[in-house]
Amino acid sequence: PFSILLRGCSFLLPYEAGVMAALQELSPDILNSASKVYGASSGSIVATVMLCGCNIGKGWELPFILCLKRLDVWKCWIIQILRAILNKFLPPNAHQLVSGKLHVILTRVRDWRSVVVSEFASREDLIQALVCSCFIPLYLGILPPIYHGV
Repeated sequence: PFSILLRGCSFLLPYEAGVMAALQELSPDILNSASKVYGASSGSIVATVMLCGCNIGKGWELPFILCLKRLDVWKCWIIQILRAILNKFLPPNAHQLVSGKLHVILTRVRDWRSVVVSEFASREDLIQALVCSCFIPLYLGILPPIYHGV
């Protein structure tokens, strides 16, 4: 069995989304046979949307990218925009669809170690994990969001 890793790089979000859209369309067996899908930062968003079966190629990432560029001065709003877009596009049972297969990589602030979470109790729990994975200290705020004490 193999795994897929989507690294974080917000400006490569459209590229990663395009790769996943192409795999969904041209070779869905590759995506379905992966035992684990790891995502860090923006890569966790693409991994989640892909595992939820959302049509990645049909514009879900475009509003996010445009908002990031348009609101460049208001960095603190990016987290709220991210939450709103995830709430809009993720299905109600997203946490059930991804639990066990999606592995979101978080950074524990206290010792800067990586922590991987793969079980999500609710859709809100999943969204909080994604927000924590995407948080960039000082750039997006002073106090990082918290996910189960991490």
